[in-house]
Amino acid sequence: MTPSSGRRTTLLASLVAVPLALGACTPADIVSPPSAGAAELTDFGSCDELLDYFKEHALERVGPWGFGAGSGWAMADDMAEEDSAAGAADGATAASGSGEAGTDFSGTNNQEEGVEEPDIIQTDGEIVVTARDGELVVVDVATSSRIGSLRLPGRDRGSEAELLLDRENDRVLVLTREWSGGISPLPSPSGLSAYPAFEASRTVVTLVDISDPSSPTAGGTLRLEGDYRSARMHDGTARVVMVTPPPGLAFVQPRNGSLVAEDEAEQENREIISASTLDDWLPHLQTIQGTRSEGTDLAVPCEDIARPPEFSGLSTMSVLTFDLDDSGAQLDLTSAAGVVASGSTVYASTDRLVVATSPWEAWALFDGADAAVLPRGGTAQSTALHTFDLTDPSSTAYLASGSVDGRLLNQFSLDEQDGVIRVATTTDRQGSTPSSSSLVVLAEEGRRLVEQGRVDGLGETEQIYSVRYLSPDTAAVVTFRQTDPLYLVDTSDPTAPEVTGELKIPGYSAYLHPIGEDLLLGVGQDATDEGRTTGLQVSLFDISDPAAPTQVAKQTWKDHYSDVEYDHRAFTWWPQTGQLFLPSNAWTEKSEWSGVVSARVEGTSLSQGPRLQLGGSSASGWDWARRTLVIGDQLWVLGESSLHVTDLATLEEQGTVDL
Repeated sequence: MTPSSGRRTTLLASLVAVPLALGACTPADIVSPPSAGAAELTDFGSCDELLDYFKEHALERVGPWGFGAGSGWAMADDMAEEDSAAGAADGATAASGSGEAGTDFSGTNNQEEGVEEPDIIQTDGEIVVTARDGELVVVDVATSSRIGSLRLPGRDRGSEAELLLDRENDRVLVLTREWSGGISPLPSPSGLSAYPAFEASRTVVTLVDISDPSSPTAGGTLRLEGDYRSARMHDGTARVVMVTPPPGLAFVQPRNGSLVAEDEAEQENREIISASTLDDWLPHLQTIQGTRSEGTDLAVPCEDIARPPEFSGLSTMSVLTFDLDDSGAQLDLTSAAGVVASGSTVYASTDRLVVATSPWEAWALFDGADAAVLPRGGTAQSTALHTFDLTDPSSTAYLASGSVDGRLLNQFSLDEQDGVIRVATTTDRQGSTPSSSSLVVLAEEGRRLVEQGRVDGLGETEQIYSVRYLSPDTAAVVTFRQTDPLYLVDTSDPTAPEVTGELKIPGYSAYLHPIGEDLLLGVGQDATDEGRTTGLQVSLFDISDPAAPTQVAKQTWKDHYSDVEYDHRAFTWWPQTGQLFLPSNAWTEKSEWSGVVSARVEGTSLSQGPRLQLGGSSASGWDWARRTLVIGDQLWVLGESSLHVTDLATLEEQGTVDL
């Protein structure tokens, strides 16, 4: 079946992000999983209807302590971190960002080629840009020296900034979180103790001009209510994903432990909800500096907010779009839109954004105490998928929706090409039905994502640890409990995907990285036959025969682990020399070690390379390796407060730049 492009509407001018980063699967031999179904986003008929939606669902769940069971305040309904940067895994049609053709430097290890992801360090080969203690720092590569800096606007100097580097326009988009420091009592007219319903969080977005690296300047800064989850940039357009719990609600608590006091508090909390306005529920935007009018406004117009078919929380998941090509030196918000839902992970190809929401996240809000949160007759283990058109730099147009059974591991569970969506899910054990995983193929047909085909029963009793979409026709899926089954799945016929080969070895790969057409690198942990992990492992797989994948080489570092296992951006592959670099740490009862380990691929052989020690029992000092960058014939290593410059071949230190 040839998927249609779908009717393109602009129902949401800019929704981005959040495939859910949770994992589990579907046992095919015991219970046949349900087919993917429709999950179309619904626009609210009016702002009053939106407010009524918030009130109706809040009144069903509020109690004497606010939301939740017995807590003084509700926990945020979006505790899972991303993408982003959170939750180890992988997947992409092409390896990207490590060593691109025609360049002599590596960049962020992006999931998709041409789609930039934010990271804590960026380079264009001539300068290195990072941030430290609320200050943007510019380092000159030729002299290995700090040449420029800018104090970033914002109140919280302790938060770590993430950066998107627009190399064409010499600009950096800086994203920083501000934390409130906790929840404090508020005055209440009734005399009862009152607390904010949710802990406040803020995100500060700043556009910095680095055309003169020695004198970076801020072109505009916005403060947003909510937690920044991730962002993507393609062809000069950046889309920033936010999740914001209701910012204006404050609930009272009982004055004592009696039932009478609880009834009194619950009644007042219900009155608070009934008297609430949209300002209490929706995120706001504040201009710190720039051309926008001063003051605080709604970040997303109420007319541009939709809802999924199943209740998915009281937060607003919003997307802000910035067209950097047309912004001059200013930070201009070109569009914004939202969905009443929570989420944690972002996936984007060059022309599609896929947003995933799940009722599981709403259920997590209430600690499982309120069964009414779950959809009637439904399950928390389902994920709604929404696709959006990214081809217009000024907006993000809604295309189609669908749903799949199970939960996603992270952004690498998803892939899109030409309107065809591939999604890998895990369904948790339910009663006597064990966990297992599935790969489902969907296509845009009108405004629906319609299931084309699926493979079920992957890794029964296990869960997905990594995914890599190697091409439009091939996917690699790793599951693990005691051994590491690597499945190769042929998706060339979307209506009949099938497992072509399987390889079982001890341990697991938490990150997969294709090198060429026939070889696949896996980074994870070696393990005993009982499933006990023993140390960092890099495997080299030959996948030239889809029916018989083989592990042709492996290297292990006993008692070591690497950030790559849960953050793909820490991985660096440099194809020009066949080297890979892994920030690593080792802990035993007798010693500690911190630094970078390396390996080299030559043909189908894999050998350990030199190591760089930055800290540990035998070191004179202590530092942690966060990221590695190849620039020319040097490896640059970002530590906690320094950049270490080393020889690419030997990893011998050549200099240190204090940040």
